Amino acid sequence: MVWFFFGNDRPAPDVQSQPHVQLYHWRIVQRGNGALHITAQLASGSFRLTSVLIAIDLQRALISTESGRSYHLCTPPEADEFLRAAMVASAMRDLLFLSGDVSDIIWSAILTGTWSAQEGCLLPQFQ
Repeated sequence: MVWFFFGNDRPAPDVQSQPHVQLYHWRIVQRGNGALHITAQLASGSFRLTSVLIAIDLQRALISTESGRSYHLCTPPEADEFLRAAMVASAMRDLLFLSGDVSDIIWSAILTGTWSAQEGCLLPQFQ
């Protein structure tokens, strides 16, 4: 079993001071109630769990959250197993339970510009 210690734990900056974040190390996790959240390691090295995801722009790989912040998914979902485990552990501190990971489904929709008929639409398009 791997244990993680999160030494630089702090709240995210105010949305007005950081309305947009570019992500290079991320996964999208789902709670039992269907709510989606991004768990990520930021450029600073700190981990972040977003508020609930509310919309996506598939063409720009841009996701907006309930808090009003937007996240640009600059790269495919994180594949490194150690970093993935650290991001999930960080998310579970706040969410306690995760029902799944939908990162690959969402990345596939971004690459094709549309949702798979089999998977369906996980997030509505930006209005």
